[in-house]
Amino acid sequence: MIGRLVDKLMSADFIGLVLLLTALQTLTSGIASSLRNTDTKYFFWVCCIAMLIALGLSKLKVNGIQASAGMIAIGLLGLWILGARLSNPLFDLGKAIAAVLPQIIPAMHAHIPIDTTPIGDAWLVIKDASNALSLRIQTWLFGLNESVTVSDPLVRSMAWILIIWLIAAWTGWFAGRRNAIASLLPSIILLAAITAYSGLRIYTLWILVSFLLLLMGIWNYKNHTTQWESRKIDYSDSIRYDASQAVLFLTIIIGAVMFITPSISWREIRDYLRERNQSSENEAANLLGIQQQSVSGPNVRHQNPSLPREHLLSGGYAQSEKIVMIIRTGELPPIGNPSMTADVPRHYWRSVTYDAYVEGGWVTSSAVPQNVQANTPLIPGLLNGYKTLHLDVKMVEPEGKLFWSGILFSADIPFKANWRIRPQSNLFADQSTLLQADMFAALSSATAYKAQSYIPNVTVEELRLASTEYPEEITKRYLELPDSLPARVRELAAEITQGQNTAYDKAKAIESYLRTYPYDLNVPAPPEDRDVADYFLFDLKRGYCDYYATAMVVLARASGIPARFVSGYSPGSYDAVSAQYIVRELNAHSWAEIYFPEIGWVEFEPTASEPVINLALTKDQNTPVQPSDSAATKLLNRFRLETALYWSAPLVVILCVLILYFAFIERWRYMRLAPATAIEQIYRRLYRLGRPLAGERTRAETASEFMEKLVIRIDRLREHSRFTKLLFSAQNDIELLTDMYQDTLFSHSNIQKQEAHTALRAWKRLRLRLWVARINAGLNASALSRRLRRIWSRPEATQTHGSM
Repeated sequence: MIGRLVDKLMSADFIGLVLLLTALQTLTSGIASSLRNTDTKYFFWVCCIAMLIALGLSKLKVNGIQASAGMIAIGLLGLWILGARLSNPLFDLGKAIAAVLPQIIPAMHAHIPIDTTPIGDAWLVIKDASNALSLRIQTWLFGLNESVTVSDPLVRSMAWILIIWLIAAWTGWFAGRRNAIASLLPSIILLAAITAYSGLRIYTLWILVSFLLLLMGIWNYKNHTTQWESRKIDYSDSIRYDASQAVLFLTIIIGAVMFITPSISWREIRDYLRERNQSSENEAANLLGIQQQSVSGPNVRHQNPSLPREHLLSGGYAQSEKIVMIIRTGELPPIGNPSMTADVPRHYWRSVTYDAYVEGGWVTSSAVPQNVQANTPLIPGLLNGYKTLHLDVKMVEPEGKLFWSGILFSADIPFKANWRIRPQSNLFADQSTLLQADMFAALSSATAYKAQSYIPNVTVEELRLASTEYPEEITKRYLELPDSLPARVRELAAEITQGQNTAYDKAKAIESYLRTYPYDLNVPAPPEDRDVADYFLFDLKRGYCDYYATAMVVLARASGIPARFVSGYSPGSYDAVSAQYIVRELNAHSWAEIYFPEIGWVEFEPTASEPVINLALTKDQNTPVQPSDSAATKLLNRFRLETALYWSAPLVVILCVLILYFAFIERWRYMRLAPATAIEQIYRRLYRLGRPLAGERTRAETASEFMEKLVIRIDRLREHSRFTKLLFSAQNDIELLTDMYQDTLFSHSNIQKQEAHTALRAWKRLRLRLWVARINAGLNASALSRRLRRIWSRPEATQTHGSM
């Protein structure tokens, strides 16, 4: 007895069941860790029930469609009972019905009315609870269509229970067939998507994959032993132990390699999935209650907050005349006479953009690398109100980064773009969406490159009229301030911006206030336990560019204005003779940028030692925007064409394969067979395609009888079809193929190759007509169904039905 029990416990089926239950526990644990305000305590038990029911259905003579319909029906019914809390009302209804049933027959004999009040009362409770739940579900779903996040923990829990019910049912169904990959793959995909967004308990994904590997080994062994036993092949019992050791060893090795080696890749995949279509994902995640790690969490915890240009204060960098790079823009021609002056355009050469402020300085939230090929547009569109700037950059002292002004559009060298938010892949996205793209840095070791960028051609009037309805991605990232920010910083922001009505005027007020602080390079680093902005504004009261830019970004965010910190170089000195900017180490600089909807990021200069940035007041005073740059337009059009070809290539290949098959391969396929065999196969295809029209052919039915049913059905369709001429000649080809097939049954050896050619030509003509007939049959069935529904919904039809 004990030996049998041990054998049962050590069997592949029992071990597989235990692994499945443990895998579902891992799945629910990983999902639960990523959800907020959601009741997850029943997730595992829901999974167990769904998996066991589906496992039982897989052992019965039930097909996949029937099992799916049954599991969906059971899941929805159970979910409704749980959500509306109908267990007690349904029990009361059952008791009321049970009490009334014995009274029915005596009441009929005595012609006494039955008191059904308890049944009505119980049903009314069920109805009210169901209506209340239905209203909550409709309100929650309203958020999907109107982009309004409706937080309803009950409905959110119901949605998750339904999801894991279906996932567990899928797992149980394919577990009955011992198909490990099909069984656990949906669970792995779901867990990967959730942990990719939340960044929590990613190790559960690795554990789930390990269970998949174990199940593959165990069930593969079981399938082989079952085949050996059915074929009466003798095998040694030691195979069980050898196989077990091999499965465990390979699982541990593969799992360890997967967990240790690509540790960076896991993060990259997670971050890539997180930033793909992030706005739509955030909306769905909010509705489903999936939480995401905050900027101040593990994404940036490993970074040391700092002031990016702080290292230049030592070693003489701040006063160094050493040339870093030389930049030509082509905006002005070389001037032969150095004494002649020109109004030189002023550009800042950006390299790094920071978004996350902590009390010790700046860090960046997750920035996903993307390898960009040469001459590939980063922004898939032309921006209105921007002009194109062509840069010819020579790096004298390479820093491993690209430098540009404004928004980088393309470069003639390959580089790595580190995106916090990648531009929308939609080739025709609106400008507001394109402007939300957020790059941390562009990395390259090139010593010379040519680039194109967009710079805003904006006026003070346009900035004052800009909307303050900021996109969610902007407010979430660029209004964030640490909870430890001293209250007096927020109070100062409110004091500075008091009386200013527009975001631009508030930003200018902050900029003007900060420019009253003396510029000084001989300043200490901020104390470790002090907030940088607070220390600069109230204690130090002097400093260099990092302090100014940090203070402006913090004060702007405290005033409700999205702002970010940018590091790079100031314009440098302009050499009019060679028409180029000479940028030296002493030009290392940091500044602030403010976001304006539909306009984008605009530079502000709070540092007292630098000239203030002057913009044209109105459009009349502004330099007209150049027409769309031909080079950028050509590059963008080529990129769009290449992208369209890339995505349409599979369809083109499929189309070419279909043309090749129907034009040549099909003929070769049949003509290489014996003529009688070719005709027989062609007739089988006729039967399969005509079977939905004529119905299944019974055992007692001949081919001629099937042909008559098919012809009659097509004749009826032809009477009501728009394709009467196309269906008219179908009868002749059907009769021809049927007669030729019957000839093969009685004179197999006398069939000639020419007859096979004739059959193939008839089939090619007939195939399209049969598909047209099937489409017409489907359309007629839909039209009849709609007509019946209209008739049934009429009041007189309802009354007639009630009288019956």
